[in-house]
Amino acid sequence: MGIMADSGSQNAEDRSPSWWQRRKARIAALSQGLTVGDGPYFVGRTPLMLLLILALIGAFATGFLTYRHIVLESHTGAIGESALCRAEGLINCDAILLTEYSVLFGYFPSAVLGLMGFVFVLWLLVNSLLNDRVRKIAWAGLVLYFVAAIGFSWYFAYIMAFEVDFLCTWCIVVHVINLLSLVIVVAVAIKHRRRFLLPEVATVAERSYVLIGAVLASCVVFLGAGLWEKSLSFAEARRQFEDLANDPLVMIATLLGSPDYDVPVGPGDPAYGSPSARHTLIFFSDFQCPSCAQTEKFLRKLVDRNPKILRIVFKNYPLSKECNSVVVSNLHPMACRAAGAAYAAFLMAGPPGFWKYADLLFEHQKELNKQPWARIAADIGLDQTKFEELMKPDSVVQQKISEDVDLGNKLRLDSTPQVFFEKKRIPRIWKEGGFITGIEELIRRKYPEEKDVELKRP
Repeated sequence: MGIMADSGSQNAEDRSPSWWQRRKARIAALSQGLTVGDGPYFVGRTPLMLLLILALIGAFATGFLTYRHIVLESHTGAIGESALCRAEGLINCDAILLTEYSVLFGYFPSAVLGLMGFVFVLWLLVNSLLNDRVRKIAWAGLVLYFVAAIGFSWYFAYIMAFEVDFLCTWCIVVHVINLLSLVIVVAVAIKHRRRFLLPEVATVAERSYVLIGAVLASCVVFLGAGLWEKSLSFAEARRQFEDLANDPLVMIATLLGSPDYDVPVGPGDPAYGSPSARHTLIFFSDFQCPSCAQTEKFLRKLVDRNPKILRIVFKNYPLSKECNSVVVSNLHPMACRAAGAAYAAFLMAGPPGFWKYADLLFEHQKELNKQPWARIAADIGLDQTKFEELMKPDSVVQQKISEDVDLGNKLRLDSTPQVFFEKKRIPRIWKEGGFITGIEELIRRKYPEEKDVELKRP
């Protein structure tokens, strides 16, 4: 009897449902009464849309704070205030962004991390709205994110309340959004907690795409912000350097401390201005160089305003391998031929012919690949036969271009335009006003009898 009882008891245990069978039965029971749209997909569209609106506001707020942080850091704080957060009383977003607390661990700007977080959230929400199969895994990611985000929000709220003297309105907006979003995701997760027991309908590929894509999108934001800050910092450093370089005291110290250069000038060089002018600007140029065109116009206007003091002597330094073997790349492939054509015009019609031809070359720089040498010569009335003779490879024109290029290489030129004045090379970084101030100071220092010289500005 005992054996039979034990056997019956064992058979009863064998007939009891297993854990897996009980789970399947529970899932089946939970599934009853649920529609396909809100059953295995966990949640409907309404909470997603509400979170999407909050996330967009948060992205705007953190985006603005990221922008201000980067601009303030790259410009050492020397910029005007923003209309989106003007300093008034306790409100001062810029002051908060310039404190040590705005950067975590000495490297990660908190505003950028906030923007990364909202990009992460937006990625999950948009994909959940477009593909309801991934809503459950996306919601799990939202819960984890906002639990972590609220920790940072409490930390920064404490900093604003007790460690700094100002408040940041956009920071407060971000903290409120984090709190509201956390309440929503946790409330929905608790309300629909049983639906997490339903079988996962998203494939491994879909889940991987959603989660990995969210992380990568956030990383792209971080890298983009870093590159932007570096570019702004470089631009600001360049601006400060240019301002310093154009300071009159720095300029004259730079010139007087630089080496002297002997740049021979002869009757074979095209000149602009009166031969009796007291000082000569020696201008190395390239007819395919846009900056050369601007510099040439400026120099001629300066000479026109100061005819008794200044004149220009033109020399060629084409950045083309056709006649300049020193250049690394064939930057201006038509520059050698353009230089030859202009010098041919000089030989045929003197300085007036040269400057007419040069003006047309600069005016039609984008058309030089069509080699309009003969056409331009005809436009200014040059004899076509003689012009074509001078354009031949073994003519005196090519010899002169070679002489100019050799001189430029001896002077160690590597770019154009380049101006020499009173044996000094004028820094290219000087702006027009700084250029005039610099050569004025050089004249005063080298020629005491002209200590009162003052050039008329163009």
